Parts: sequence; structure tokens; C-alpha cells
Amino acid sequence: MNLPFWPSPLGFRDIKLGLSRVYELLERLGNPHLKLPPTIHIAGTNGKGSTLAFLRAIFAESGLCVHCYTSPHLVRFNERIELAGREILDDFLNEILTECKAAAEKSPAIPVTFFEGTTVAALLAFSRVPADLLLLETGLGGRLDATNVLPEVLCCVITPISFDHEEFLGNTLAKIAAEKVGIIKQNCPVVVGKQEEEALQIIQNKAAESHAPITYHLPLTTYHLPLLGKHQQDNASTAVAAVKAQKRFLVTNEQIERGLKKAHWPARLQKIPHDKFELYLDGSHNLQGAMIVADFLREQKNGRKVFVIFSMLKDKNCEGFLRIISSEVDELITLTIPDEPKSRTAFEIKQIAERIGIKSQIAENFLDAFEKIKSDEPALVLICGSLYLAGRFLGA
Repeated sequence: MNLPFWPSPLGFRDIKLGLSRVYELLERLGNPHLKLPPTIHIAGTNGKGSTLAFLRAIFAESGLCVHCYTSPHLVRFNERIELAGREILDDFLNEILTECKAAAEKSPAIPVTFFEGTTVAALLAFSRVPADLLLLETGLGGRLDATNVLPEVLCCVITPISFDHEEFLGNTLAKIAAEKVGIIKQNCPVVVGKQEEEALQIIQNKAAESHAPITYHLPLTTYHLPLLGKHQQDNASTAVAAVKAQKRFLVTNEQIERGLKKAHWPARLQKIPHDKFELYLDGSHNLQGAMIVADFLREQKNGRKVFVIFSMLKDKNCEGFLRIISSEVDELITLTIPDEPKSRTAFEIKQIAERIGIKSQIAENFLDAFEKIKSDEPALVLICGSLYLAGRFLGA
């Protein structure tokens, strides 16, 4: 399904951080969060999904049955909830949502947000389908994120922390990191991905306060990875460190190597077959993501003309993102994300791009964008700026 019937899909990105509503609803449902498989909890700004994808592939290769919870989805909501390696089916999802809705609407009603309600539904589903392991990704932040209700986990993973959602998490890296490290539990191993020094200090302080042993990622150089970009070496090494930090399951080095080769995570510098261009799709939407995109374009263009098909939500730093990639882009083609009220308009993005010196033009849709790409030589084309834009492309 594209979006579930409950909680109301209208305003499904409205955010109200806090755990009291989640705990109350979980209690009405019999506390399913206390009946879950052993769990690895993942927070951070960038790389959460890719790190989870590597973990999923490694543990599956070792013969384990794995649940996964991620957000947002690209095309179908069901992508967020994987039960024993398969996306949740509509019938079971509707059954679970109906139960959660009835519990939330009992007097006195619990006014959960979309993410809170669907997270509770996911936890209820995970509690009812057997699995060996749950990989649980936070939605936003960590300390007050709806996923942060488990009393203990196998280990916590903190992927790279950067600026995003500042209106909720704070306007400094230290404040954002302080929210992310809220998932760290007493005496629970913490695995740390590549970090800026300011964020790393916050992580280390929280780990020391919680008597939580830290494992740092070690960059990998010997494994073949199907996910493109140098940053995926860091994400893969974080996943490997997490596999080794948890002590519940024995995983061999051979299983790690085979698993990494099988990892799949769409819209992260994903190569898309195309008969005219070398085409890639990426959902990066913050400044750290922009640096990854710039590095990728610099490495891949090999003298070719670079076209970027671009859009972004209103609450993201569009100008900052475009400034970072500007030197690697020959022409920007701007879109308004279809059926997305929070999208910047193509005209607005074009004005920003031209103000900072990027040649740009407006397209009505993806087909129109491709038709506007004029090059006598082979061209490199990247669609980027928003996971919602990437989702619209994949769902077209």
C-alpha cells in the first residue's frame, strides 16, 4: 500500500517528539516491545539505511531470520516493515493497524502521530512473527524517537551525525548528537561510525556515563561492495564492527564477506539502466549527503557532461546543497516533486541555482527532464535532492 489508513495519512510527516504516547499505546496492546527478538538499534543522520542493509545481508548470509524496520519508504509503505526477510503483506498490516487504532481510540484517546502509530504497529507485528534478530532504525533523533522504547538491545549503532531536522534536534552538531546518543543503554555495546570531532566527543561522553563499551568502525578496503560511493566503505565497516560487537550470534568472516556482496539499498547512488545516459539515483538531501554526491560526480564524470535532475523539500538547505555540488554540475534540471505539498517549486530551485552560478532549466516531469538533456557526447545524469523525488521516480 502507498500509505496506511491509520493514523491519518494527512500530515503524516507531522512530528511531535516524545515517548509518553508511545508507551501508553504499547501498554494497551500488551507491551509488544518487551516480546521482540534480540535487537540492534541504529541512529545517526546519514548511512542508517545502508548500514542496516549491510547488517541484514550479513546476518541473512549467516542463516539468521531477520526483521527490519526502516523509514521513510520510497514507493510503498510496506517497505518499512520487513518480517523474516519479506515486506509485510497488506492483509496483515491492515489487521495490525486495526488493532492499534482500536487501542488508541479507547477513551481516553491517545493522539499518536503517524510515525508513532505505525512504529507501534511495526513492533506489534515483530512480536507476533518469529525471527532471530530485529534491525531497528530510528526515525528522527534518538532520545525521544518512537523506536527508543526497548529496555535493552544487543548493541547500539551511531552512524555519521550531520545537520538535518535542526528545528527539532538543535542547531549545533553537539545538540543533534546529544539527541542521537539517547539510544545508548547502560552496559550496552556502542558501535560508532565516522564522525566529526564535536559529535564524537558527545558519543564518548554518553558511552562513558552509561558504562557502554565503544567499538569504532575500521575502514574496509578489501571487500567488494555493490553499493557505490566511498562512503559505503565506512558504512560497511560500521556494520562489520556491529556484527562483531554483538555477542549473541556467531558470524564468520566468510559469511561477512559474502553478505556484503549481496547488500541492496535502493536510491543510494543506485545505477539505473537507461538507453541514452549513464543514470544514477540518490536520495541525499543534507549537506553531508551533498559532499558525498560531489565526490561521486567528481570521480565518475571522466570528462563527460554532468546533468543533475533535482528537487528538494522546503525544510532542507537547498542553497547549501547546491553550493557544495555546483563545481561538478554542468546543468541542473529542476522539478517540483509530484503530489508533494512540502516540495520547493521548480522555479524557486532554478532561482537559487542561478544565483550561485549553476546553469539551470525547469522540467515538468521526469520524461520532460530527460528530453531536455542535450549532449553530443555520452552524459552522466544524476537524479537527487530528496528521497521523495527518488520514490516518485522508482514508482513511475
